[in-house]
Amino acid sequence: MGKIFSIYGSSGAYKTTTSLALAHNISRIEPKADIIVVGTDTTKPLIPIVAPHESKFDGSLGKCLSNVSFEETDLRRNLLPITDKIMVLGYNIRENENSFPPPDDTRLAQIFSYLRSSADYVIIDCMSTVITSKMTAWSIMSATKTVELFTADINGLVFDGSQEPVLQSEQYQYKHFIRALALRNSFKQDVAAMRNALGRISGEIPFSTHAAEAFNQAAILRNGVSDSAYNHAINKLAKSLIGGKK
Repeated sequence: MGKIFSIYGSSGAYKTTTSLALAHNISRIEPKADIIVVGTDTTKPLIPIVAPHESKFDGSLGKCLSNVSFEETDLRRNLLPITDKIMVLGYNIRENENSFPPPDDTRLAQIFSYLRSSADYVIIDCMSTVITSKMTAWSIMSATKTVELFTADINGLVFDGSQEPVLQSEQYQYKHFIRALALRNSFKQDVAAMRNALGRISGEIPFSTHAAEAFNQAAILRNGVSDSAYNHAINKLAKSLIGGKK
């Protein structure tokens, strides 16, 4: 059964960029591994982000969650292949939270069971709340490991304070989260002060102009990021996930 890695955190902490970079780097570490990247965001659908020129593909996570009947073959029909080893499952262009009825727990359990059996690694790009996003809540509850990303600013601190009481529930395995700072380039950040304020921070992911460019060019999954410092941080994170056991 495949491992599930959930990428969760505050808004603006580059969760999607990190998810895509992790998929590319894990694929380089284990070239034979099948990887599925799942995008849970209904406000920024993942399919047009990773394949902006793909107009014929009509697959969608929303269809998987809402169709009356659902089997593992239905999941596979909604996967968009990006490389021969990396596939994407997410919402499609012009879809939003009102495009489909809310999923029930039975369907969510099916989704995660089929994801585990369909790939060696499943990387889930979560939304920033487990309260209103059932897919995010299930992602974290089902995860082998969860990465929690914080912006190194007041937004990150406030996010941590608001979400910690919810995540303390045993079902989320909060004490096992890998917590990291996702640095930005818009202002000077006091990393030491943020580490002290947040506590239990295992590392930082540096801001990378090359990562931002690769993201905007929909190139991360195919080509990665040409930035040695950024790749060092992502590789370190990828290896800690691959080696982790639930």
